[in-house]
Amino acid sequence: MSLPPPPCCPPSSLPALSAPAGTRSGTTIIIEGLDGADFLDLYIVGALDTVNPATKAVIIYSDVYGEKSGNHRRFADQLQSSLGPEYVVVLPDFFRGAPALNPIKFLPEQVANVLGAPAMIFRLKFTYTFDPVIKRDSANTVVPWLKSKGITEFACVGFCYGGWCAGQSLALPEKPFSCGVGIHPSFNVELLHGGTEEQLAEAIGSTPILLLPAGNDRETLKPGGECVRMLAGARGVNEEDVSVCFDDMIHGWVTRGDDSKSQGVLNAQKDALKRCSDFILQNIGTRSNKKGAGLTLDTSHDSETMEFPNSPLPPQSPSTPLVHTTHGMIDDDDVMIPAEIN
Repeated sequence: MSLPPPPCCPPSSLPALSAPAGTRSGTTIIIEGLDGADFLDLYIVGALDTVNPATKAVIIYSDVYGEKSGNHRRFADQLQSSLGPEYVVVLPDFFRGAPALNPIKFLPEQVANVLGAPAMIFRLKFTYTFDPVIKRDSANTVVPWLKSKGITEFACVGFCYGGWCAGQSLALPEKPFSCGVGIHPSFNVELLHGGTEEQLAEAIGSTPILLLPAGNDRETLKPGGECVRMLAGARGVNEEDVSVCFDDMIHGWVTRGDDSKSQGVLNAQKDALKRCSDFILQNIGTRSNKKGAGLTLDTSHDSETMEFPNSPLPPQSPSTPLVHTTHGMIDDDDVMIPAEIN
């Protein structure tokens, strides 16, 4: 009997990458968590609470190494610049400083990743799951907070494990996200929770999604694969409209690829950014009439505000920021937290 595919990153994936040097264009803010959760850090690029604030937002789910690692913040900067002033890009630290994969730093990369894998699997299975990440922190904390700032339309982008998060977000019955992009996505995280990649694709249904897998990613997420066939059929589009495979790239090439050492990686990163930006611009604001059933959520509500059974958040009460910053204007109660120089 063959063993199931490893959850999240496939074999021979790129290891962790230190964040590139330079000043980022975003700002770090802190908002209050819900249901006893710790404060949530948000790296935000774009204008909120200004004379001409953004009205659309893209929420990014990081890979297993966390939002401060590798090229995450640089990608957020570049994506917002590409999308334009109507957009704000938000990169939350859903791991709260404790990434799913935290290699032992004094060991060689390959050894550190191997030894860190069991802990990563445990965290993905029991800690960074649907309820705390997608339901509580994203749908019931970040989305309502952004709505309180005037954001009316949402898209999402996910890398690696974050690709599973993006898929789960698009599968929410209330459809808060108009569209999403999964870059070297890992739908097979669903196996840790008793589901399948195909079930996740079925739950996403006709909500627009673009997958950008690497050459060593799962075949089911590439053109010709079962998930892509299902997603294309649900939307009535070609499989190439759902998935574009970067055959020459390795899983992690966008967030962990060192473009300073490879022109090929640099070109592929630029291509992925453009495809991501173009897809969001084409699809944000469109809402499917088909209410796909979420894999781990059962609700029949149909309202503009996310409502979950037994959730402590009232339907019309967005989370109140404990500390926040704005771009261009700072109120008396606001505290500026400079973006880190990585």
